[in-house]
Amino acid sequence: MNIVFLFLLFCIYGTAQFSGTNLLEYQYGKLPDNNENMFHGVYSKPIINYKWGKFKTSVGLQIYQSPYADRNYTDFSWLSTNYKNKHWDVSLGNFNSTLARGVLLRSFEIPGALLEDLSFRGKHYFYKDILGASVGFRKKKFSLRAMWGYTLNYVFPPSVPLKNRRQDEIAAFSGNFKLNKQTIGLSTIRVANDTSEMYYGAGELSGDITSSLNYYVSYAQKLSDVDKNNKVHAIYGSLNFTFDTFGISAEWKDYNNFLLGTGLNEPPALVKEHTYKVLNRSTHVLNPSNETGVQFEAYYSPNLNTSININYTKATNQFGKIFDFEEWFAELSSVFSDKTDFRVFIDYAQDQLKNESNRFSSGFFVNHSLPYHIKNLIFEFNTQTFKRDEITTINHVGDLTLRYKSKLFLTILAEWSNDRFLTDNSRVWLGSTVNYKWNNKNTFTLFAGERRGGPACNAGICYEILDFKGIEFRWVSRL
Repeated sequence: MNIVFLFLLFCIYGTAQFSGTNLLEYQYGKLPDNNENMFHGVYSKPIINYKWGKFKTSVGLQIYQSPYADRNYTDFSWLSTNYKNKHWDVSLGNFNSTLARGVLLRSFEIPGALLEDLSFRGKHYFYKDILGASVGFRKKKFSLRAMWGYTLNYVFPPSVPLKNRRQDEIAAFSGNFKLNKQTIGLSTIRVANDTSEMYYGAGELSGDITSSLNYYVSYAQKLSDVDKNNKVHAIYGSLNFTFDTFGISAEWKDYNNFLLGTGLNEPPALVKEHTYKVLNRSTHVLNPSNETGVQFEAYYSPNLNTSININYTKATNQFGKIFDFEEWFAELSSVFSDKTDFRVFIDYAQDQLKNESNRFSSGFFVNHSLPYHIKNLIFEFNTQTFKRDEITTINHVGDLTLRYKSKLFLTILAEWSNDRFLTDNSRVWLGSTVNYKWNNKNTFTLFAGERRGGPACNAGICYEILDFKGIEFRWVSRL
């Protein structure tokens, strides 16, 4: 942990040219479905940035320590230098980039998210970047970018050798040209690893039809070893209309065998990302190897304090037989008074791939302001029912939060489920969280109790959270 100590010294004595962050997490507990005894683990992610003129350099580590030596590591996960001016953008080392809105390539970082896996039982940050070099040039009407490097497979923790975590070598080139209010884009990428070398290309067209109507469409396909009987392609399009307090959008997708390398691309999923717990956990996860679908969304704000949102999603997969996912969602947000605002939702879905039929979810969120030291009282409740093999499953989630002044949040979270995949009869998860914002640079979070795992989605990226029972302390600081 000497690196963490050095990082703290930088925080104390750093100059204006330095900046940095650190995420420190300590856990004492166990995964309830695992036979191991309670154990402790410490994770840290210190990053130091130095900026000089148009140059910026970053150095970052990931550190994990536990009683199990095969899980522990200290890894230089970030080392990058960037130069950027009006026309040029040059990066060496670790960098992020996206091609064709993720159809060909998408790197990302999910802030504050840590991944665990039952196989490795380690902990690491949830991100996917490229280790190599990138050069971009931009003028008023066109831009060009070339890049080369090795993409990260985020499934593996840093305790796994680097060659296994960065198996895919890429070389890519992209360009955009603006004509009136339209933009034309072309991209190509070479993906090579120990088993294959493939070339892919994509074309994009986007712009404004009117001041209220805009569009985007892209088509991508495999350029090498083309099989006319099984065409490898990806089609994505969107149409958006806004007028005053009303808006509507339509999206469509058609992906066929379009999982590049070990998963370096993340095409648009066209599935609404929910903040409500029962909906986020039961979301549909995109499969770019075989999926078609549409998504429609509309909103209306009759006044400044009220909005209505409606969403419809359908996705179809074919694995020997056809599996459909279909979801209807509606939400009303409004205020009772200048002290109370609320949201209420209903959701209906059919998910054949998960064997869940007639899935009905509903819930509400209330935030009430108080004229005391306790400034806010926040309460949320979600409920969900569905049938699996003619057996009814019920899920309930409720949490109560008290905000003391502007720095301290106290939350109690309770969940109940009779899902036979989780329990023979029924099960309760009960946990509490204390969040304290010491100042603008330091935030502390303490969790104690049991936390239910399951899928979670953020910024269009879905990942698995494992069940946890115990105590978890997190300190997020920045310079």
